[in-house]
Amino acid sequence: MQKDIKFIVPDSLEEITLGSYQSYLASIEGLDETKDVKEINTKLLETFCGLESDQVNLLPFNAVESALKVLTDAFKEEYELIRMFNLEGAKMGFIPKLDDMTLGEYIDLETHFGDWENMHKAMAILYRVVNFEKGEKYSIVSYDANEDLQELMKLMPLSVVMSCMVFFYHLGKELAQATSTYILKALKQEKGTISPLKEALEKSGVGINQFTDSLKGMSEDLTKLQNYRYTNV
Repeated sequence: MQKDIKFIVPDSLEEITLGSYQSYLASIEGLDETKDVKEINTKLLETFCGLESDQVNLLPFNAVESALKVLTDAFKEEYELIRMFNLEGAKMGFIPKLDDMTLGEYIDLETHFGDWENMHKAMAILYRVVNFEKGEKYSIVSYDANEDLQELMKLMPLSVVMSCMVFFYHLGKELAQATSTYILKALKQEKGTISPLKEALEKSGVGINQFTDSLKGMSEDLTKLQNYRYTNV
């Protein structure tokens, strides 16, 4: 007699770690989301529900459909920026003032943010241990590119990562809009002449638009899960 297979389905991104999502992405690399639906959804259940592939194949079809719906609904959640969260007993805080970032922090963040394989390194820049807190004010420890800490960030909730992506996406859109308006005014003042100012503004606008497009792409990658359907069990 076959035993029932029991498993827990996370119904929120708070229950999914960054590391597990990175593992999921690595496991489906090279698969076609329109042709390899069964394989992709099998990896979903393996990664986030702790199942083996042979166990997934033994599940009743309605149980699979139900589990996938819970997972896809979890990835539809929208988050405002989560400024603090607990990680292995330590309170982690988002950089209080982005303007206070050092050049080294900015360079490392630009290198890793958006690269899912190294997203934990980006999170180790944006979130650090809170060393002072009074009311809504707080400060965090200085940045240190510590590999052990970076690895530890893989245990952070995916909801926090998603909230960062949404935050920077909207920030990029606002910045692009403000810069575009400024560029138009400046170019009108130039009266059609080519000048160093005009060239610099045009280059600045292109860079910001590319940054915004990149953030939009990352956000779309996270929400692709809602389009998956499990078939051909």
